[in-house]
Parts: sequence; C-alpha cells; structure tokens
Amino acid sequence: MEPKKGLRSLRVISEEPAATPSAERVKDPVCGMLVDPARAAGSHVHDGITYHFCNPRCLERFKAEPTKFTGATESCEPPAAEWICPMDPEVRQDHAGACPKCGMALEPRVITEAAPENHELVDMTRRLWVSVALTVPLLGLAMTELLPGRLRAWCELGLASPVVLWAARPFFERLWASVKSRSLNMFTLIGLGVGVAYLFSVVAAIAPGLFPPDFRAPDGTVGVYFEAAAAIVALVLLGQVMELRARARTGAAIRALLGLAPKTARRLRGD
Repeated sequence: MEPKKGLRSLRVISEEPAATPSAERVKDPVCGMLVDPARAAGSHVHDGITYHFCNPRCLERFKAEPTKFTGATESCEPPAAEWICPMDPEVRQDHAGACPKCGMALEPRVITEAAPENHELVDMTRRLWVSVALTVPLLGLAMTELLPGRLRAWCELGLASPVVLWAARPFFERLWASVKSRSLNMFTLIGLGVGVAYLFSVVAAIAPGLFPPDFRAPDGTVGVYFEAAAAIVALVLLGQVMELRARARTGAAIRALLGLAPKTARRLRGD
C-alpha cells in the first residue's frame, strides 16, 4: 500500500501549474529575452515606463543609451528648412531667393505634403502682366509715325520706364549678385543689354544734342531703343513664369505621391 501512496503524491505534484506563466513575462528591451518582473535582475524607469532586464549588463547598456533600445528620438523638433539651387546643388540657404550663381529660384531641399506658397511665381506673374500692358502700346507707337519724333521719344520713355525700372528689377538684382560672386550667367547678359539700351535711349530722348550730327535725324532726334528693352523684359518674364509653373506642377505631383503614403503603420514583432 505504501508505494501506491507515493505514486499518488507524485502525480499530484506534477499537476501543479508553473510558478510564473509566460503571459506575465515582459521583454528585455536590450536582448529581447522574456523576463519575469518579480525575478528580474534589475529595472529602470524611462519616460514614465518601467523596463525590466534579465541581467545587470543589459540594465547598464539601457541606462547608457535608452533611446537606442526604445526607438525614441532625443528631439522632436522638425529640421530647419533648407533651400538649394536645382542647377547648382552646392548653393544652400536657410531662406528662399535666387541662386547667386545662375539666378534660378531656389527650391526647398525636402518636399513636404503641405504645398508652400510660391511668392516668386505670384510676383513674376504680376510683373509680366504689367510689362505686357505697357509693351504692346509701346511697340505700336514705335512702329508708327503718328507723333513727331521728339514727342514720340518722350511717350516711349514714359511707357518703358515702369517696365525697365520696376518689372525688370529682379534681373538687375541677379546681375549685381552674379558680378559680386564672379559667376556670370544669363541674367548678366539680360541686365546689361536692357540697362544699356534704356540708358542710351534716355539720353537720346532728353538731350539729343549730346550726340554727333551723324547720329541725329534731319529733325534733330536720335533713334531710341525703348521698345527693344521693354520687349526683352516681357519675354524673359514670360519664360520665368513658364519655368516656375512647370516646377510648381512637378512639386505638386511629388506631394500627391506623398499623400498616397499611409498615415499610420503597425510593426509586427516576432513575439
């Protein structure tokens, strides 16, 4: 009878549940081992969360670099905006503007889903419409002889001055920037051509007597180039607006692709 009692007691002991069910265990963030919190070699609180470790070495590694094992970052501040030139990537600025080398408009280095305001496109479009409104009658006046030579020159001066002095101001600013940086570009030629044509015409309209007789017509006037200067400005502005719109559409397409990305993601671990 005694052996049977011993077998019965052995069977009862074997049916007892495990001391710590696996469901109560937590994962060591350093090595990934499942640890019983009650028997852990150590614990540490980081950002209000208590982590348990299987051995003291994992605990020390976690204390040294907690963000390495939790996946968090030290700073949540967005990176500073940076603007680069599409033609000269080495040109970088912390604000929008024109490239000092080629004169092209700078673009943000990182494209976000939110569409930024294209101030340059708005400004160039406004300058283009003003230039067209003044250049069209200027061309008509230059190709006709309805007005006397001296009066016609003064009328052309009045129409061309807003185009050259206001609408073409970005070109002269880029001209000066290219000279300072010793990197001549397209706007260097545009600024010089428009500036020389306009200054020559101003002197010819105001003081034609300063020119030699061979330069003067029978009525004493000197030929002016106001219509050429204004037409060049209008055409270059048209090219700038077309370029800026094309680049804006490219940026919109990239932002549309970014919008297709999922807003949230779930990471599946092995455990």
